[in-house]
Amino acid sequence: MLNNYPSFTISIDLELAWGFWDKLNSTHLNNVVNNERIIVDQLLKIFEDFQFPVTWATVAALIDNKNKMTNIFDKNAWYAPDIIEKIMKSKTKHLIASHSYSHINFNENSKSIIIEDFEKAEYFFKTLNILPDVLIFPRNQVAHLEILNKFNFKFYRSLDKSWYKKVSKHSKLFGKVANIADKIFPFKTNPIKPIKHLNGLIEIPSSILLISRNGFKLPVTNINMFSKIKKGVQRAIENKECFHLWFHPSNFYYKEKKQFELLKDVLRFVNSKREQGLIDIKVLDQYVT
Repeated sequence: MLNNYPSFTISIDLELAWGFWDKLNSTHLNNVVNNERIIVDQLLKIFEDFQFPVTWATVAALIDNKNKMTNIFDKNAWYAPDIIEKIMKSKTKHLIASHSYSHINFNENSKSIIIEDFEKAEYFFKTLNILPDVLIFPRNQVAHLEILNKFNFKFYRSLDKSWYKKVSKHSKLFGKVANIADKIFPFKTNPIKPIKHLNGLIEIPSSILLISRNGFKLPVTNINMFSKIKKGVQRAIENKECFHLWFHPSNFYYKEKKQFELLKDVLRFVNSKREQGLIDIKVLDQYVT
């Protein structure tokens, strides 16, 4: 039986330019080079201040200094062992999960191509003595589950089952509108329960994305987001479930100060519950049987 004590977890997708390798644009590339490392440094400082371990879902190509993209724009957009080294040396012990080797589309590639990607990821992670047992699927495309055991993965993240996801299946445009509405209005944000499958894999759905604050997302405020997250954490405590927040460092490119203020408010609130003995802080490979 899975541990059913109330818990809170954060997973962060660390991918730099690999996150949009097939849709490159100069704005995002400049943001990666100029902002990503600064944001990660700030995140690590905040997590140390709050003694808050998180899961860093890392693209393994960031360790490969000969990866095929290093000649595009700026090597620092594609190669970042310095970031991973900082995470590993942090005073707070974080977990490094796999985000694949090159952030390929799992829904659009064959089993053999996915296996090749996993093999490369495994090789480069081992150069840093990293043996991940957690997989965060690129673009949250949960697919090819049958090969995860071959590469010693025991846990994976899936997306939340919020109402706006159903809208997105029918219309991407209306799905985006529904997503913003979900973040503005006081719709419930669900805690989750890890799911153990017959093949032994443990699925950990997310609860909410800490969305970026640019473009059409501007109407979302810290008050809206904090209220939703706070209510979700309280429900997790009441139901003895987990609240799972996730984001990318790129979600802090815009309205950076407000985003960090929101994150610190969330951690401060969760820490108050932890100090009362009401909730545990976990990384994703701690949801064991």
